[in-house]
Formats: sequence, structure tokens, C-alpha cells
Amino acid sequence: MKKEKKKIRYTPSGVMKKFVLVFVALYMGIMGAATYLVQEKFVQDHQEALQSLSDDIRWIQTQLAQEAADEGVSIGREWVGNTMDYILAVNAGAGELPYMLWSGAVWDEDGDKIAESGPVYTMMPGDENENGPLVWRLDDWLTEEELDQLAEYDAKTGRSMSVYEQEEWTEYQENASMDRNGEPAEITVLRESWRKATQEEAENWIGKMMTIDNEQSYICENSEEVWSWENPDATKGRKELGVGNLSFPAQSQWKSCWKEWKKDEYLTGFPDQIQGGYNTEGTEYTEYAADKVDSEVKIPLLFGDADSGSGVQTCTMKFRMTSHSWLAALDYMKYVYVSGALLLLVCILIVWRTLEKSYRKSAQAEAYRRDFTNAMAHEMKTPLSVIRGFSENLKENPDTGKREYYLDQIIGQTEEMDNTVKEMIQVSKLDSDELNIQKEKISLCDLLEQETERIALRTEERRIRVEIRCDEVTEVEGDRKMLEKAFRCLLDNAVSYNRDEGWIRINADREKCVIANTGEQIPEEELPHVCEMLRRGGRESRERASGEKHLGMGLYLADRIFRLHGMELKVENTAEGVQVSVKW
Repeated sequence: MKKEKKKIRYTPSGVMKKFVLVFVALYMGIMGAATYLVQEKFVQDHQEALQSLSDDIRWIQTQLAQEAADEGVSIGREWVGNTMDYILAVNAGAGELPYMLWSGAVWDEDGDKIAESGPVYTMMPGDENENGPLVWRLDDWLTEEELDQLAEYDAKTGRSMSVYEQEEWTEYQENASMDRNGEPAEITVLRESWRKATQEEAENWIGKMMTIDNEQSYICENSEEVWSWENPDATKGRKELGVGNLSFPAQSQWKSCWKEWKKDEYLTGFPDQIQGGYNTEGTEYTEYAADKVDSEVKIPLLFGDADSGSGVQTCTMKFRMTSHSWLAALDYMKYVYVSGALLLLVCILIVWRTLEKSYRKSAQAEAYRRDFTNAMAHEMKTPLSVIRGFSENLKENPDTGKREYYLDQIIGQTEEMDNTVKEMIQVSKLDSDELNIQKEKISLCDLLEQETERIALRTEERRIRVEIRCDEVTEVEGDRKMLEKAFRCLLDNAVSYNRDEGWIRINADREKCVIANTGEQIPEEELPHVCEMLRRGGRESRERASGEKHLGMGLYLADRIFRLHGMELKVENTAEGVQVSVKW
């Protein structure tokens, strides 16, 4: 089984961890600051909502109290309590914002509590009732389990205008009846199935139906009882009530928060009696025990004939609010958190890739420098050893007959060292960021003929045949000196790695130039790396046979030059040897 090659990571883990920690800290800081600001906004919104609610309720109370006074109704303690219970009930879900719960209570002039938020059934009575609206405190009659069940159904009641756009829908309706003593006798919840009906169906329908704007009719196809409660102590004889209002606190936006509300001791903990409250003029308030001043609103309520001032009663109403502003902010910001986390991940990936690329480039550059230095040291070692050896011989035997031979060898070795240094300088120039390419139109045919003439002596010595086929109009655009160097490297390799009595064929047209030769094939595993620095394609034996020395820089230089000109160099084996092609 082939062992999987381990992927190298160039970025030090410690560096990446630091960047990740910095990004995470930045993300947490920004998200924390944004969440705090949003939370503060929710606190402000909740306080404004509570103040607005208190203003609305006070306006309703003022209107009802004035109407009762105008009609000559005797406004007593029971009338005030029932009226305020009714107002609190019909506004139970009003003014609430997400993650905000509220409750209210009313105390009379003696400081006794006469009305309070809670589960109630209320209904405005006829003119004959002097005690105000009908009010049943459901927690006095139903068990806690029954209240929870009824609250769940109550959250589903009601009908939005959007249902009329549907072909059919299901809704819940609540009904109540009372006994002869005016106490609750029965409460039921019905599930009704409604659908659109044609005019003919509506005219012949004998069940429940309704028509909207005298145009579209709807009929109730099915009505079934899904929940009921019956008062075991109710007297015989029952009276079906008209349009009433079953109300639970915190029932808004089609969501029941009743269970949360009833468990909140602050919202449900209004005292039965207060030792303070508003004075008889309703202008001065005496604090009694407020533990959450920023979550409370207090207003005076005046009942009676305000114009004449006779029979005026001053009551104190207090609102409490529980504001889960942090939860509201977290919910509001959830998509921002997700978007920010994704952006953070993208930033980390970008930084990681940039660092990886930078460290990989540095590592590769370091490897190149190390290999290059080792190669240079190796290449310089041989000529230096030869120079030293011949120099020592000359020193010991100055009159030897081989003096000229020794000097020629020393000069030859210094020329070889000079050529090596020149190649090093050429590589350094190509890798420089300040490289300046002077482009001009160049006749490729002239350039190739010039370079083949340069290698003519070497090809004649080894009886290598050179053939050129080139379109006369073939031109390339680039730096003449650099392109001469690149094609010179290709032709030098074509001679050096060729066999004696072989051939070199050059074909050039408007799109490419192909140089083929009968040299030794390059091992397949070396082909992808032949254009890398200090690679000789595994053909060192051919060098020894030809007697020529190569540093492994020719194809590297040619490839770099061609890429700088937007050209592509490709090296491949053929049935007869090796060929290189340059495309532009």
C-alpha cells in the first residue's frame, strides 16, 4: 500500500495561533460593543413603550370616566375597579415589544388595591349595570393547569386580514356563559374550519358565514369543541354572553408568554395596600417601595365630574416592566453574529493563505539559496583545486618544460569560474524586482540563424546536422538580449546533450518555435522539474560523454525569460530524443 505523502505546512503554528487569537479578540470586541449599543437601544425602546402604554391607558380611562359622569353614573369603588380591570384586559398585549413584559395595578384613595393585571374575562355591560364592565378573575375559578391550557388556545384565537387571501383556514373561537348569579358557568374553545364560498353557496348556507365588503363570502364548514371548562358550583339556568374578551397578560404577536409572566414575582408582586400614592389633586406622588425605578411608571387616575369637582376620586396606577434587553439584543444580532463569524473565517483563511504563501516562498527561496550556494561551492572547488595544484607545481619547478601547459590550465579554470559567476549574476538579475524589459520587434529567423552560427563550430566537431525551417515574416516582441540568451540556452543544451552524428531541427512559425534533437531522453520523473534551478534532467552521463560541463541553469534561465515575456516553454521526450517548444 502506497504511503500517503504528508502535506507540508510552512506557517509556524505559533504565528497562526496569534493571528487567530487577534482576529477572535477583535471579533468578540466588535460584536460585544455592537450588542451593548443594541441592548441600550432596546432598554430605551422598552421604557418608551411602557410610557406610551401608560399614556394610552390613562387616555382610555379619562374617556370612560367622563362618559360615565356625563351619563350620571354613580362612580363607586366597584365601578372603578371593574373599569380598570377591563382596560387592563383589553390592552393586555398592547405596547409590548420583543422580550418585554409588563403589568399594572390600581389603588384607591385609601391605598387599597382595586384592579390588577391577570387572566380575566371581561365584557362591557348594558346601561342598566351600575357597577361597570363585567369582570371575572379566571385565577379565582380555574386551576393553574386549566389556565395554562386555556392560555395556549387564547394565543391562537383571532383572525388576521391575511386569512381572507387564502382558500381555506382554521381558527379558534372562545365562548362563555354565566349563571343566574352572574358567575361564570362554562367556557369553551371551538376549532372552526372556514373556506371561500360562491355567492350561490352562501345564499343557501344554513350555518355560520360571513361576507367581507359585500363581495366575498366565507362559510364555516366544521366546528368542533376542543376544550371546555364547567363551573361545578354554577346555579341552574345559563345565559350566553355577547362579545366578550378573554385576556391573558403577555399574549401578543401570536405568541404566549403567559407562563413566563406568571412566574415573574416582580410583575405579579403588587402589594394589596400601599402607604403612599398620589394626593387628592393628583399632583404629588409619595414613593412607597420601588426597587426598580427605571422599570416603573406611575400615573394618577381621576374619576368623577372633573368640571364641577364633585365626587372626584383620585386613584394611583402603577406599571411594572421586565425588560430582557440583552436577550433582545442577542436575538436581534444573531444574523450579524453569523455574518461576522463567516467574515472572520474568510479573513483568517485569507491571512493563513497569505502567510502560507509568504512562508513557502521564503522557504523555497532559502532552499534555492542553500542549494545554489552548495552548487557554487562544489563548482568552484574543482577549478580552485586545479589552479592550486598547477600553481604549486610552478612554484616548485619554475623552469619546468610544462610551464606553458600549466599556465593554460590555470587560465582555462579561471575562465570557467568567470562563466559560473556570470550565470549567477544573470539569475540574480532575472529574480530582481527592478528588472526593466526593453521590448522591440525582433525577427525570429534572424535571431535563430545568429545563434546557430554561434554553435556551428561545436556541431561540426561532433558532426551534428542542424536544420532550420522558419517563416520569413515570423516576428516576436521582447528584449533582444534576453531572448538571445534564452534561445542560446536551448541550443546549447541541444548540442551538449546530443549524440555524435545526431541532428537538431528548428521549426518556427507565427505561433511557436520547436527545437528537437536526438539527445538522450529525460527520465519521466525528471520532466516536471527540468526548468528548476540546478536540475540537469538526470543526464550527467551525457555531459561526461560530450566533455561539456553544465551547472543546470540553462533551462531555468530560458524559462524565466520566456515567462517574463508572456511565453510558455515546454520540454518533452520524443521517439527520437528530446524537443523543447516555445509558444507566444
